[in-house]
Amino acid sequence: MDFTYLFLQMLFALVIVSVAAVLILRYVLPKLSWARKFQKTGNFELIDRFGLDFRRAIYLVRVGKKYLVLGGSESGLHCLSELKPDELERIKGETRISQ
Repeated sequence: MDFTYLFLQMLFALVIVSVAAVLILRYVLPKLSWARKFQKTGNFELIDRFGLDFRRAIYLVRVGKKYLVLGGSESGLHCLSELKPDELERIKGETRISQ
């Protein structure tokens, strides 16, 4: 029994399914209404990210009018502290002077 034809048929089907998956994820999914509510709403903004290593990082995030310092690792996100807007401006001023 020659399995070459069956192998080529399976390979062709795999290519078709892979291309369809990429097209759906790239073009169709972002246009769905339920997916749009998780995109840019203006309530969340990632201001800065500092990578500690390839598994851990520190994030400065704006949520509404609050600024949060979050620690991210393989175990999840943890709130490290909350900054007031005037503290953030002071920090930005200090980093401009030191650079």
